[in-house]
Amino acid sequence: GGAAAGRGEVRVVSGQAAGLMRDAAAFLTACARRLSVGELLAPLCELLHDPSAARLACEAWVALFPQLWRTLTASEQLAHYKPLLSTLQRPAHNKTAGHSPNVVQAWLAALCACSPAPRLPAATLRSLAARHNAWHLAMPLLQQSLALAPTEPAWYDALASLHSALGDRDGHAAVWKQRALHAETRRALALEQYGAWQAAQDAYAECMSRWQAGEMTLVNTPQPELALWEEGIVRSAKALNQWELLSEYAKAWPGSQPALLMECAWKSADWERLRDLFRRCDMRSQAALKMLQTYAAIHDGKLAEAEGRCNEGIQIALAQWCSLPPVSLSSHTHLLQMFQQFQELQESAQMLLELNTAQRNNQVPDLNSILVTWRERLPNVWEELPAWNDLVSWRNHMFSHINNVLGRLAGSENPALATKGYRELLWTVVRFAHVARRQNLPQACVSIIAKVQTVTAGVAGEQLHDAFSKLREQARSCLQMPQYLKQGLQALLQADVQFMATPQRAELFATKGELLLALADASGGLSAGDEEAVSQAFATAVSLHAEMPRGWLLWALFYDRAYRTLLAGNGGSAMQVDAAAPPPTSGGAASPGGTAPAMAERALTCYLLSLQLSATKGANVMPRVLSLLDALPGETAARVLGEHADAVPLWQWLPWLPQLLRGLRKGYGAQAQHVLLRLARSYPQPLYYPLRAYSQSQLGTSAVGDASPPALWKPPAQERAEKEAEARADEQRAAAASASAPAAAEGGGA
Repeated sequence: GGAAAGRGEVRVVSGQAAGLMRDAAAFLTACARRLSVGELLAPLCELLHDPSAARLACEAWVALFPQLWRTLTASEQLAHYKPLLSTLQRPAHNKTAGHSPNVVQAWLAALCACSPAPRLPAATLRSLAARHNAWHLAMPLLQQSLALAPTEPAWYDALASLHSALGDRDGHAAVWKQRALHAETRRALALEQYGAWQAAQDAYAECMSRWQAGEMTLVNTPQPELALWEEGIVRSAKALNQWELLSEYAKAWPGSQPALLMECAWKSADWERLRDLFRRCDMRSQAALKMLQTYAAIHDGKLAEAEGRCNEGIQIALAQWCSLPPVSLSSHTHLLQMFQQFQELQESAQMLLELNTAQRNNQVPDLNSILVTWRERLPNVWEELPAWNDLVSWRNHMFSHINNVLGRLAGSENPALATKGYRELLWTVVRFAHVARRQNLPQACVSIIAKVQTVTAGVAGEQLHDAFSKLREQARSCLQMPQYLKQGLQALLQADVQFMATPQRAELFATKGELLLALADASGGLSAGDEEAVSQAFATAVSLHAEMPRGWLLWALFYDRAYRTLLAGNGGSAMQVDAAAPPPTSGGAASPGGTAPAMAERALTCYLLSLQLSATKGANVMPRVLSLLDALPGETAARVLGEHADAVPLWQWLPWLPQLLRGLRKGYGAQAQHVLLRLARSYPQPLYYPLRAYSQSQLGTSAVGDASPPALWKPPAQERAEKEAEARADEQRAAAASASAPAAAEGGGA
């Protein structure tokens, strides 16, 4: 019954569907007989003219226009070219430039779908792309035109300009590698892509000097490629923080580089020249120009004018933001950095108001909240130096002004307040120098440190809490440049380290050992005196601060290097060297002279101590530890591993379980077994499969079938603790027995 009901229900539903289909067919037949095309399209027209259906209108136009264009003959298409071009260039389109989609985007999308697509002028496409957010539409049209006419420079210029405006360095380099006439240009572009700014600058400068000298291979270089060399030198100088060089270049050609001249003027605090350039140069209103005008207004104390200029610059930057692609990081990075600078300009104006009020009332201003915010709000470490330089340069102007005001308010009663601006300046500049060194720009780091030394020359070191950081960055940057090794060592030797903390002094001694070692290598090799000095520097570092993993690691690398040298000089076998030398003292504090096994033992000890204190280098250090364990004699390896194995974090051994299991058959097998037992208790699952594979591989060996397993090894500290516990238990039992003996005697007498 249920099945029949179900089938009947299906028949009813099917009948209803058939009726709906018949009604629809009748309606369409009637429409075809009585209605016109206009009546059918009227609802669609209403939808297309709805303000909220802009995307539907754009998609309908993109679908319809290519079909209409395909029906035209070649002469008709040519006749429609000029009207089409004038339509795209109408000023009325600027009103909808901030909308998406807009009229220009719809036109360019339709033209991209045409076959063949009309070839619009390169300058027109470049302008439309930047103004109407049509980057993704203009670039394919430019690429199609370039494929059809690869010798016309206008297409290359437009494509390179668009890639540069989007911050796409790789795309810009790809266009120029296809266009460049000389291999030297392509080499310089590749160096710039990889961030080798010094090498790129040298390559561009070499090309320019060879062209100026009239070398035959470069004498016919086209003008755009010469301009590329010049722009490459300027970009490299900005990335290397060479603003003195840029200032000289801009002054030599003031008419061709007004924007660069303005930028150099405010960074060198040449405000008179900057105001003169504002009067003489008629530049298009840009966010960067408004920012420079805001800098000058704040410096002159015109806070109302500065606020107006700042708001205008923010509005221009927001409009530029809306004209960029929605998904692109590199194109928005520059604007994000600019917004941060505008924010700090507003905070600078606020600080000036507070400083002026404090001077009138003879009170100390409260600037801590803004200064702490500035410390926390810094660019990322990987951002290029121009972004850091823009921020740090303005902050240094503000810190100098703050220090002048606080110096007058504090007097001689509060010297710490008088140097507050210097402390903030030093911290910010040292951070800037650290970023330069991390980006492998040591020359820029040294020049930044040299500038800050001229500012803080008259301030006592104990009043500048970041003097240690400045000295460390200076010494480490010298390590990256062989020609500056002596200067770095001299700076360490002349530094007053008495006011520094003990860990800071220890780090400076470790850096001194690195400099000595690098200096000896640069001069032709290590002598006995050099080895003694390097070892003494590392020994002083770890003696001052024993919990310094970097010091132990540097010392381990030094001993490991000595071991490899001795090993290479003795035929490649450590056993060929005298193994009867006295063992080193604990911690590897022996003198650098010794045999290869002694060097290996000290290196292994220092490696294990560095692993105990810091696990960040474990992936690099642990393979060398296992290698040294295999190279050392069994008794020595067992003793060193037994002394330090328990202090090494257990998880450091997990990637090296097969190697540790193979160590069970070697001289340090008992200590390896102890580590494996600890791993089995803490990490049983990672150990299971390596242990199973090792057990199966040992089934056919002579070790299987031994009468009794070996006795478990215990660390010396554990053995001492157990012996002490056993001795205390014996004493307690003896005391209890002596106390019970008189009681038993009294009971017998009774």
